[in-house]
Amino acid sequence: MQAEPVTLAAINDRVHDLDTHELTAYATSFGVRPPDDRTGWYIVLEYAPDLTERGLFWGGPDDE
Repeated sequence: MQAEPVTLAAINDRVHDLDTHELTAYATSFGVRPPDDRTGWYIVLEYAPDLTERGLFWGGPDDE
């Protein structure tokens, strides 16, 4: 997921308070958009094998 640093900071502040659908809606309220126009995109917090947070990523239609 790409956004301005201030926007990413605001979204990251809420990542543990919101579920996936709420987080996606919150991010899009800042103008963050998915990679393409297909439906079914959502934002997820991805973890490394050692369970450290890797960051926010778009999950989508091809992942289901």
